[in-house]
Amino acid sequence: MFINAFKTNRVYLPFVIVVVTLLLWLDGFWYYREIAIPSEYPAPLYALILPFFETYKFLNVLLAFVFLITQAFVFNHIVTTKNLVDRHSFMPGFLYAILMSSSFDMFSFHPVLISNFFLIIVLDKIIDVFSEEKVYLEVFNVGLLVGLASLFYFPSIFFILLAIIALFVYYIASLRSIIANFLGFFTPFFFLGVFYHMTDQLDERLYEFAGMFRPFMVFNIELEQFMSIYLSLFAFIGFITIVTVYLSFLRDRPVRVRKRYNVFLYFFIISLISLLFVLEQQLIFYGTLNIYAAVILSCFFHSNKNRHLNELVFTLLFVFLILVKLDRFG
Repeated sequence: MFINAFKTNRVYLPFVIVVVTLLLWLDGFWYYREIAIPSEYPAPLYALILPFFETYKFLNVLLAFVFLITQAFVFNHIVTTKNLVDRHSFMPGFLYAILMSSSFDMFSFHPVLISNFFLIIVLDKIIDVFSEEKVYLEVFNVGLLVGLASLFYFPSIFFILLAIIALFVYYIASLRSIIANFLGFFTPFFFLGVFYHMTDQLDERLYEFAGMFRPFMVFNIELEQFMSIYLSLFAFIGFITIVTVYLSFLRDRPVRVRKRYNVFLYFFIISLISLLFVLEQQLIFYGTLNIYAAVILSCFFHSNKNRHLNELVFTLLFVFLILVKLDRFG
């Protein structure tokens, strides 16, 4: 029922997305005082807003909810207009919203939520406007956006590789385009460095910055029972979905669409690499993976003709997600 409905663009679906997401955030609004905001080695720009959200915790949750809903609709527009799924669909935005509502830790204005906004725009530029005429300007803009994202969430720094990889995927790589990418990336860091130098903070900030760049394994997080089951199920379904989409469903797609999905696959790989440099044990840091998950699941649900299988996969994920919520209220 849900899957078939969200394959359309009926006028009431945006309202449904907001309502369902709000219901998934009820425990966040109810237990807002208990939400832990990441505070160890905050990235420079996130450190500026962190004290505000630590002081006004309910506003922190409320603004995060509004920002997530906004992201979901922007994300849906990008995925549908780039022919990754049917143009008349609200599936990508709906899946992104519920996946980003899967953990209690995500119910805050956390750095991954901000970084994801920049990375979604990065993907928009990469999959659409890379052309011979605009390539140098656009790879500069992509590098700039990645630089801004990493100033809110440091592991986003690794997505500087995505634009370079995309250049090779589209067969338009050159030394000039790669240099343009790095120039865009270092631009916000240059101005930040100038500011720190003028305020006599440069040495101290460089030391803190070096502290962020160290590997930190994130695979020993203590999880509640239903969350463990949900993540295991999600990983299993994700693996089957990726294999099915790339080995079967994409075969008949136009070359330009297959290249876009290849870019998303590299996005997924870089997201996994970035997890090795997370400094705190919280589930929010898996949030970047939800961008790819929402796209690949949307492609699966749109391409798979077995209606009952689609509903079963979605229902399993959603039911265990609800059980995670009820477990907290219990």
